[in-house]
Parts: sequence; structure tokens; C-alpha cells
Amino acid sequence: MRYFKLIKYDLKNGFQLGLIKLLIVALLAIIFCIDFYFRKSNVYFFNDHTPPGTFIDYLFYMLAGMRDEVSAPTEGVKWLLLQLFILYSTLYYPHRDLSSLGLSILVRTKKRSAWWVSKSIWIICYTLGNYLVIFLTVFVFCLVMQEPISLNITSMFVRDILDVISPYDTFSPNLVYIIAFLPMIISIALNLFQMTLVLFIKPLYSFGVTAVIILASVYQLHPFLPSNYAMPIRSEYVIENGMQASDGIAMAICLLVISIIVGCLYFRHYDILNVD
Repeated sequence: MRYFKLIKYDLKNGFQLGLIKLLIVALLAIIFCIDFYFRKSNVYFFNDHTPPGTFIDYLFYMLAGMRDEVSAPTEGVKWLLLQLFILYSTLYYPHRDLSSLGLSILVRTKKRSAWWVSKSIWIICYTLGNYLVIFLTVFVFCLVMQEPISLNITSMFVRDILDVISPYDTFSPNLVYIIAFLPMIISIALNLFQMTLVLFIKPLYSFGVTAVIILASVYQLHPFLPSNYAMPIRSEYVIENGMQASDGIAMAICLLVISIIVGCLYFRHYDILNVD
């Protein structure tokens, strides 16, 4: 019961403190939806009818990333902005909770491992919350603009708007799962990695290190850089010799498990009295 109360406290307190950040994510999602809506109107301006964008088309546009490491930097700005903001949104709560009320709760639980696991669960849930906000925002936007709520990917958008040269005329249904879930899984792993780093360096430095990993993924298509898997546009289902989803899931799980275990073991001897 003590563990349940600790998790309940973190979920309630953490989401309350992070509510404004969730609203900012919703605002970013609206901006990107509007951008896609008008961009496809401009691209097909001379057509009698602008092709409708499906629910998954909007998500793909928002979460696609850059098609390769030599693309123009502006192509990945929306993806990079969203990923970095989600990373930043989980940065300070676990660290700031080592003072005042959070510190007294840690003392009462008497088990540091329980405190760490609870914070890890909050990281996972809050990251999921960010993506849920994105999905709901896109869903509502499609309803309002009378765009089809469909999981069908419009191939011409990938070619004309995302500017991808793909060997596929139509895309595998597996790409839908990659768009919807893989960026989320990679974000969870990186956020947990960032939380563990905070035990060794200051929070802002931890954010900087993790941000560099994301930036390196943008400019280097390499299987050992995790954020490559968070860019569906680099998937094996979009381009030749693309990133394999199974490798991305395996890497995310390894990073997630290692971050939780290392953090839990190190936190047992962590000097909480000298937290800045």
C-alpha cells in the first residue's frame, strides 16, 4: 500500500506541475496540424480539389523527422522541437522532489528503491501523456476540419510534402505502428536515461547530453543512435536500407531497463542532502 500511495502521489503531483507543459505540447501539435493543412493546399493549389489528409497523415508529418542526414536542417525543425520539449518536460520534477515535501516522503518510505521506481513510473506515464495529447489534438483537428479519421497513409503526401524518394508505391500497415508507437517508446527510454544522468551531473547538463544524442541522430544515420528509430521517415518501410523497428524496440528496452536499474542501485547511496 505504501508503494501505491507513493506512485499515486507522483502521478498526481507530477502531472499537476507539468500541466502547462502538456498544454504547450497541444499548442505545438495544433500549429503543426495547421502547417500541414495549408502546406498540402499550397502544394496542390492547381488541383480542383486538395486531397484530404488522414489522421495518420497528420501524425506522420508531425513525427516524421528528417529523411536523411544530409537533408536541409529546416525539414526536421518541427520533429526536433517536439522531441526536445518532451525531453525537457520531464527534466526537473524528479530532481526538485528531493526537497521539501518530496524529501519528507522519501524519508517516510524508508526504501529509496521504491522512490526511484515511482519516479520512473511517472516518467513513463508523463511521456505517454505527452503523446496522448498529440494524438487527441490531431484527432480533434481532423474532426473540426472534416479530415478523415483514418489510418491510411497517403503516398502522394510522403512524396510531395515530405519529399521522400521511396521504392514503395503503397506503404505497409506496419508503418502505421511505427509512426504511432516507436517515437513514443524511444522518448520514454531517453527520458529515463536523462533522469539517471541527473544523479551524476546537474539537470541542465543531463538535458544537454541527451539533447546531443538526439541531434547526433539527426545528422548521423547510425543504428546505435536511438533517435534514428524515432524518425518514421527513416524506417525500412519507407526507404531502402532503412532503420528496422525491431532493432529500435530492442535498443529502447535495453536503455530503459539499464537506466532504471543503474539509477536504482546508485540512488541507494546518493547523498540527498547535497542536492542543489
